[in-house]
Amino acid sequence: MPATEEATVGIPTEGTPPTPAKPAEPFIGRYRAACYRLLGERFDRGEPSDALIERLQRAGINTTAGMHNAVLVVTLLIAAAVTFGITFLLFFVALHSALWLEFVLILTGFGVAATAGGFSFSISSRIANRQARLDRELPFTLSELSVLASTGSSPIRLFRRMAARDHDPAMTGEFKRIIYKTDIQGKDLITALAETAKESPSTSVRESFWDLANMIHQGGNLDEYLRDKSEDVMKLRRFVQREFIERLQTFLDMYVSLVLVGVLMIAVAAFLLNALGSTAVGLDANELLLLLTFGLVPVSVAATIILISIAYARAE
Repeated sequence: MPATEEATVGIPTEGTPPTPAKPAEPFIGRYRAACYRLLGERFDRGEPSDALIERLQRAGINTTAGMHNAVLVVTLLIAAAVTFGITFLLFFVALHSALWLEFVLILTGFGVAATAGGFSFSISSRIANRQARLDRELPFTLSELSVLASTGSSPIRLFRRMAARDHDPAMTGEFKRIIYKTDIQGKDLITALAETAKESPSTSVRESFWDLANMIHQGGNLDEYLRDKSEDVMKLRRFVQREFIERLQTFLDMYVSLVLVGVLMIAVAAFLLNALGSTAVGLDANELLLLLTFGLVPVSVAATIILISIAYARAE
């Protein structure tokens, strides 16, 4: 390319449309990168936690343990500062509570603990959701694979065809991981199956891939095994759905007994405090009702919805 052309690349000239600007990096990506520069590199130099790495792999999170820990630590510090500021303004400035320091410290600790629990719950939720998708698609995938196996194709050709599908994205992604390990990383098919099984959050998928690896290694009737395995997995899925229906009744009883009755009891106690002109842990009846309305009730309802959502995701 001539030097004059090279110097004008990307510069809009008359009659030439301007080069589109590169989209800005999302805030989450910039935040994670900043946390990694701040602490992540130091964490990665240390001894990595095999348990954390395995959880991140099963959740489908493509990040290092050091970056995850760095984001966790920085987020906990931010949560502590924000919770301390909000509770200080609420109890000391707005409510003028005599026990403002105790409330601020307790709620700040609760906020930090809730943030830490949120990180752990997020990973567990992603693992559970990914497992649910895999378990939902596995019976149909095994049935499709058994039909393809009956044509006499080699195992690697079967997996290539399964990886090229445009449906059942969760199981298709597992086959893509197998093909990536064989074609890009140069591993044999048995090793690729074993490693993909280890990274999968689904027990049924792990057992299926390990059985496939053993059958490929030792030889066997692949078509018959896949048909039998598909029927067994379908029976297991029906059992999980029946279990979910029974669990819904438990959630309903818990919601009625703990949430509704508990809220009513606290409301009655607030009215009694107002009638007697007394206080509870430094809060009068109006302050107690405010905390009940904007604190306990939303948290209780949200917790119940989260529990039902988790149970539904596993039974779907």
